[in-house]
Amino acid sequence: MKRIFRYISIAALAATSLSCEDFDLGESFLQKPPSVDITIDTVFSTAEYARRVLWNSYDKLPFGFPIEGRKTVMNKGTVEGLTDLAHTAVNDSGERQVYYPGRYSADIENGNISTSTVSKYRFTEFGAWDGIRHAWLFYENVDRVPDMDQSEKNRLKAEAKILVAIFYADMFRHYGGLPLLDHSVDIEETDLPLRSTVEATVDFIVGLCDDAIACEDLPWSLPESEVSNWAGRVTKASACGLKVRVLLFAASPLFNSDEPYWPGEAADKHLTWYGNYDVQRWQDAADAAEDFFKRMSRDGFYKLVELGDYSTTSYREAYREAYYRRGSTEMLISSHRNYYRMTQEPLILQSIRWGGFCPTKEYFDMFPMADGTDFDWNDPEMKVRPFDNRDPRLSETMYLDGDDYRGRPVELCPANPADPVNYPAGIHIGTAPFDNISFQNGFGLYKYTLDRGGSLYNSRQCIWPLLRLAEIYLSYAEALNELGDTRTAYTYINAVRNRVGIGNLREGLDRDAFREAVLRERACEFGWEEVRFFDLVRWKRADIFSKHLHGMKIYKNKNTGEYLCEEYRLEERSWQKPGGFTASYYLSAFPSDEVNKGYGLIQNPGWE
Repeated sequence: MKRIFRYISIAALAATSLSCEDFDLGESFLQKPPSVDITIDTVFSTAEYARRVLWNSYDKLPFGFPIEGRKTVMNKGTVEGLTDLAHTAVNDSGERQVYYPGRYSADIENGNISTSTVSKYRFTEFGAWDGIRHAWLFYENVDRVPDMDQSEKNRLKAEAKILVAIFYADMFRHYGGLPLLDHSVDIEETDLPLRSTVEATVDFIVGLCDDAIACEDLPWSLPESEVSNWAGRVTKASACGLKVRVLLFAASPLFNSDEPYWPGEAADKHLTWYGNYDVQRWQDAADAAEDFFKRMSRDGFYKLVELGDYSTTSYREAYREAYYRRGSTEMLISSHRNYYRMTQEPLILQSIRWGGFCPTKEYFDMFPMADGTDFDWNDPEMKVRPFDNRDPRLSETMYLDGDDYRGRPVELCPANPADPVNYPAGIHIGTAPFDNISFQNGFGLYKYTLDRGGSLYNSRQCIWPLLRLAEIYLSYAEALNELGDTRTAYTYINAVRNRVGIGNLREGLDRDAFREAVLRERACEFGWEEVRFFDLVRWKRADIFSKHLHGMKIYKNKNTGEYLCEEYRLEERSWQKPGGFTASYYLSAFPSDEVNKGYGLIQNPGWE
């Protein structure tokens, strides 16, 4: 069966048939039987078939890990590999093929090229336009379905609008203003939408969310009877949370400023910024967060996962349930890829094995001590026992020497070449799954991969937390701080810290210092959840994108158990060379082939 929308572009939409040949919804669904034409009328003649059109849109939601058989973020890489949190070693990743050597351009974004040159987002190839179109087709046609009651129709139409909003919100963070489709494009249409301003794009996304929130048949959270089978479906809380994310991004200095981040036609037409600074945008983000918490207080279910929830016996376990449990009280929006487990995804395993998810020393240093105070290499005790008494999220994010691995402490330290007798090699380093290259920076990824082959690893399905409740807490704290209410903001950042057992943030911080604390807290909380990169982008943190990063050589004394840690500088990325990073990198380039089609897709500044 042909898949017309496999590589969809805005221009191609006008020439696309609306027959059911557009819907390849699985290996057997709607496969064309002999001598029978399947049409839109056929699809929307039954509730079963109609629902699957919407499920197809769900299937296109962003997924941050590399998945076999799909074009995903940077092939075997992740967006974290462009930040100070990680540095990848896997040679055919987008980081090493495109960004680290400074090869990124609008031509790189064109389709049908080597998978190793996949960038952080592909405008025509990651499924967003396909997902948007199927959502609108469902929205426009579901009312004709005879065997579906009106309440379900209303609910599913609201879900369709949220899905469109999710796709647009994701692209908005990469591109700024976008061409806005508010319906499925008909074959007869010739006037396709031009690229819209940042303001219009934000209003469009927020409007979709507001429409869904107003739907009486859309639940705030999934009914208890639906959680086991339907976890992942969007709700009112999904829409409310997405509003907070979009409005916070819009209020940040990338778009909300008296000067554009980069001059050019797109900037002149306000496609890449608002055209001015307005404090009301921070107020809008704060108001959306306040509305979320009022609804949560009234309608229940959602809460930060805390010690004791889901039978957890440690703060670390509670944190794991927050980001990894399907349908947890913290999961506002999640993306699922069928029912695969991590062991069934060889591309993920290959990426881990060959160094695609290697944390940096800079990231290790961000995590505070268990009492909430900063970790400090100048402290003699911390220096020789750097893994002890740390934020529980550290050991859940990175593999650390001495941590539990299948019922025994893992030994990950290499032999110290200067004193191999007293600092011998640990028994696990260099053995599967602890390949040397996957620990090249001194630390390996634990989050999501867990015990790599043990009971934890095999027991969970692959889900991607697109939006968690903790982000709403920290976004509200940030917005309040920018509005001058730092005192109230402490309540929300401390809630996130306290749920993993660490102490309150130090009192008395001014607005700038509190802002840095929030950004660090978001890094510790959301590693490998595609938050850090966009935080650095929206705050225009060229200083962090361009700084040199470090790894650690960590040796363990067999007699005292103390560690000898030696810092070294990681290889230099193009962004870390003089003049290597420019503000043009804050937003992605549109594919040059798409711009050259002449339908009004104005290129982002710096990539013309």
